[in-house]
Amino acid sequence: MVVEIANFLCLPQSILGKICLIFLCIAACILWYVYTSLIAPYCRLKRLGIDVPKPKLIVGNVTDFGPGNGHIAQLKRLQMYGNIYGTLFFKVPAIWFNDPEMLRTVMVKEFSNFSNRYSLTKSLGPFSNSLQELKDDDWKRVRTILTTTFSSAKLKSIMPIIDNASDDLIQSCDDAIAKGLPIDFWRQSGKFSMSVILATVFGIEIESQEQEEKLTEAAATLFRSLPGLLQFLIIFMPSLFRILEPILGGKITYSMDYLTKTVKSVIKERRKSMVAGIPCRRDILQQMIEAGDNDKLSDDEIVSQAFVFLIAGYETTANTIAFASYLIATNPEIQRKLHDEIDSNCPDTTSVNYDTLNNLPYLEMTISETLRLYPAGYMAHRDVRKDTTINGIRIPKGIMAVIPIYAVHHNPQIWPNPEKFIPERFTPEEKIKHHPMAFIPFGGGPRNCIGTRLALLEVRAALVAILQNFQLLTVNETETPLQITAGSTLSPANGILLGLKRR
Repeated sequence: MVVEIANFLCLPQSILGKICLIFLCIAACILWYVYTSLIAPYCRLKRLGIDVPKPKLIVGNVTDFGPGNGHIAQLKRLQMYGNIYGTLFFKVPAIWFNDPEMLRTVMVKEFSNFSNRYSLTKSLGPFSNSLQELKDDDWKRVRTILTTTFSSAKLKSIMPIIDNASDDLIQSCDDAIAKGLPIDFWRQSGKFSMSVILATVFGIEIESQEQEEKLTEAAATLFRSLPGLLQFLIIFMPSLFRILEPILGGKITYSMDYLTKTVKSVIKERRKSMVAGIPCRRDILQQMIEAGDNDKLSDDEIVSQAFVFLIAGYETTANTIAFASYLIATNPEIQRKLHDEIDSNCPDTTSVNYDTLNNLPYLEMTISETLRLYPAGYMAHRDVRKDTTINGIRIPKGIMAVIPIYAVHHNPQIWPNPEKFIPERFTPEEKIKHHPMAFIPFGGGPRNCIGTRLALLEVRAALVAILQNFQLLTVNETETPLQITAGSTLSPANGILLGLKRR
C-alpha cells in the first residue's frame, strides 16, 4: 500500500514512510490528549455514581450555558441534577455540593481534608505567596499573622481614608446632578473601592492626579477581560503568558510589575521611617509590615497579600455597593426606611464613625439581602486532600470540590421567592431559622474571606454617605430587569444607571 501511494505521489518510499510515521504520532498525541483531558476525567466522575453532563473538548463544561452564565448554569444544574453532581472544569473533574449540610461538612466539619483551594497551576509572580494560593502550614502562618490586621481597632484607624473616598463619591454624584445626567453607580462604586484599596492596602499617598490615574489604570487592567488564548494561558501556562501577553498587546504583565515596584518602594520608605522613629500612616500596609517584623512576613509575602486584597476586594466591594444602590432605587419603601434609620442615627457627617456604621440594623439587613441576591463571589472551590465520603458519595483525592454560592442563595427550598428583594429575611428572628451555610457570600469556615470586615465597612460607609445626601431614583436608562454576567465576579453586564435627587 505504501509503495502504491509513493508511486502515485512520485515520492521515495523512505520519505513517505517518515511522513506516515509523523501523522501516526500526531494522531496518537491527539487521541492521548482527548483521553487524558476528556474521557478519563469524565469516566472518573461517572464511576462515583453521580450525574455528569457531557463535556466538550478543552473547556469541559465551563461554557455549557454560554459565556458569562456561570450563575445560570448553577441554577439549571441544581434543577436538573439535585444537590450533588459533577462537571469538568476544563479537564479538572469537579463535584458540586448544593446542600447546606454537605457544605458544612466541606467547609467546617472536615476542614482539614478541604483546607486548601484547588490550584490549576502556579500563579503569576505577585500572587504566588498570597493567602489564596498558600497551602497547609504556610497558609495557616500567614492567615494567623493577618487576622489581627482586620480587628476593630485597626479598622477604626483607617476610617479617615474611607471618609475621604466617600467625600469624593458624593462630589461625583453632585457633578452628575449639575450636568443633569444619570450616574453609573457601578463605575463610581469602582472608583470609590479602588481609592480605598490603593490607599489602605497599597499604602499609596496620591501626590497628583496624573499619578492617581496611572495607578488606577494599572490596577483596573487586572480586571479586564482577556481574549480566549490569553485566558487559557494565564490559567494553565502562566510562565508562557508572561512571555506572550506583551507581544499580543496586553498590559497585565506591565501593570503587575508596575504595582509591585510601587508597593516595594513604599515598604522600603516605611521601613526607613520606622528605623528613624518617624510615624507612618496607620493603613493596612503598615499593619502588615509591623505584623511581619521578626521575619514573620517577607516583603514579597506582603506584596502578595496586597495584590490578593486588590483582586478580592476591588470588584466585589464595588459590585455590592452598586447592586445595593440599584435595589434601593427600585424599592422606594425600603429606601424610605433606610433614610429614616440613617437620619436618626447619622444626621450629619460628623456623626458617622466606625461604631455608628456598625449599629444600623436595617442597613445591615439590606446589605445582607443584596449579598444573597448578588453574592460577592458566586462560587468557591477546595482541593480534596484524601478520599472521603459525604452523604454516601465517595469523594476521591485530587477532585475539585465546588461550592455554588449563587445556587445556594437562590434555592427556593432554602429561600422562598428567591428572586424577590426582602431585607426582612435577615431580622434576628429570621436569621436563626437559616442553616449556617445557607448564606455564604464570603465563604465559610476557617478559610472564609479574611477581608470581610473591611469590605462591609466600605459598603456601609458608601451607602450611608449616598443616602444622607440623596434620594436614589430609576430613570429611563435604568435597566430593568438588571442583566448580570459571571466573570471573575458577578457583575452588572451594562453598568447601573440611576438618577439622583438632593435631599
